[in-house]
Amino acid sequence: MNTSRVRGPLHRCVGAQGHRIMLRAAIRRDIEAVSQLQHAAALIEHRLIPDIAGRRIDARISRRHWRRTIAHPRKRLFVAKRGSEVLGVIGVDLLVSGHRLAHVRRRIYLHSLFIAPAARRLGLARQLTQLALDWGRGRGAVQARLEMAAPNRSARRLYESVGFRVREMMFARPL
Repeated sequence: MNTSRVRGPLHRCVGAQGHRIMLRAAIRRDIEAVSQLQHAAALIEHRLIPDIAGRRIDARISRRHWRRTIAHPRKRLFVAKRGSEVLGVIGVDLLVSGHRLAHVRRRIYLHSLFIAPAARRLGLARQLTQLALDWGRGRGAVQARLEMAAPNRSARRLYESVGFRVREMMFARPL
């Protein structure tokens, strides 16, 4: 896949001429489409982990959350867009610990990675993940963390291919 950097390190174009996909930080205009993608992601996540993930997302709360995220100086939401269509999304938060005994003082937390089903197998998840990692590295983060649904083997392959390793496991059960 042809990848070129455009307008600095946090904007990238991928794909052949005529099928360009722009990877960039989300703006307010993207929020409605991101909220719709989040709803689609919730349905898939519910199938993977029904006892943890809900089926429905409150669209109003979702839009408010993403508006606050894109306005926050230590958070970013990146989107993959073809024209006006949002094909994928990833969120990243910079976490800073001021505690003198903290082993890692600056790290990022990746979340909300989702690619629209019609846009899968184009390398967008890898490109968005790399963009989020670059953003964190540029802010002095020395570690990246994330959580994923255990049954999601394709996500695990992606994360392992970009250097993530399993560090802990979470168990859940109904009471």
